[in-house]
Amino acid sequence: MKFPTKDERTPFYFRQTGKPLGKWELEHRLSIRRPVSEQVVEYGNVYRIDSTCLEITDESQMRIQNVGMLWIICSFATIFMLLGTVFFASAPFRETAEVMARKGNWAGVILGTTVGIIGTGFFGLLAFDPMRRNMFTLKRRPIRLNRKTRRIYAIRTKDPGGIWEVPWSEDEFFCVGHRRMGGLSRAYDMYDIRHYQLDAEGNVVRAFVLGQFALTLEEIYAQWEYYRRYMQDGPANLPEPYRFWPPRETFWEGYKICRGGKFSGAFWAMIDFIFSPFALLDAFARWLVLATCGDPVWPPEIEAACKPTPNDPYARPYADDYIGVPSGPDAKPSREDLERMWAQEPQRRREGALTRAEAEDLIRRQTEVTV
Repeated sequence: MKFPTKDERTPFYFRQTGKPLGKWELEHRLSIRRPVSEQVVEYGNVYRIDSTCLEITDESQMRIQNVGMLWIICSFATIFMLLGTVFFASAPFRETAEVMARKGNWAGVILGTTVGIIGTGFFGLLAFDPMRRNMFTLKRRPIRLNRKTRRIYAIRTKDPGGIWEVPWSEDEFFCVGHRRMGGLSRAYDMYDIRHYQLDAEGNVVRAFVLGQFALTLEEIYAQWEYYRRYMQDGPANLPEPYRFWPPRETFWEGYKICRGGKFSGAFWAMIDFIFSPFALLDAFARWLVLATCGDPVWPPEIEAACKPTPNDPYARPYADDYIGVPSGPDAKPSREDLERMWAQEPQRRREGALTRAEAEDLIRRQTEVTV
């Protein structure tokens, strides 16, 4: 059995390693110079943005709880099948040969033991793969787009060679990825932004995904435009990020991610109440995976290259920006969220972050000087 490499939390494209790109990838190559959409949208992937660097999440960060739940279910299934194997295999030691023959238990012992061994191996492999790729690795796998060095830096693993560096160049192969997903009633399409590193023969060496998956090409093109325009033109005319991810996630933050958006109204409040135990179970699975992992550490040279300039008015989150997944209705910060943000504002200002009002005033003064 061929397992995906540890740098891939979502292993759908590892099978392309060593093979040439398909027709879809070649027809949907993305240019860093030519726009593909008039829309520019950010879907909630950003840790921070400034005039030097845009740091975003790994594409699988939203779904860590899924692999955690898969690991828990498969681990329990493995234990159950192993106990069943032991039960059937130990029957000859609990009964005499004469009793076994008289009752006709040998066929059941052989069948039960065989099924138990196969089931233990099957569920054991299913539990091993997500554990190997997601546990005891990194809590998050950030990607940095640096405008000054014209490089993309991506932390994939904590092993030597786990930090990839990609030039922001027309010679690099960026494209729209596509895969067919199976649903309960029918299959549906998923799209993403991929970078492929190719060898001299045009075969895939490795790949990673920028941003989130989307259900339409239009959404992917709008997301690509956000990254492309940032690298080409800077952050001045970009729309505000949908939200800022916290560098360190708490259990409560994970619960809000698992719960998803909360809508207004009595009906949605009732739905949220009914499904809250399932969200809590998902949050535990997410916490279990993250608790085994360590924080990513950038090398000093990359940290220095990505350091924002002092008093950069485009450096966000601002001191009075909310960081994390809001817990209020319609995905807006609740009163508790805002109070937590206000409590953190003095510390963030001491760290050099401007408030929104200070940044807007600085941009206005810079514009007046330019004019």
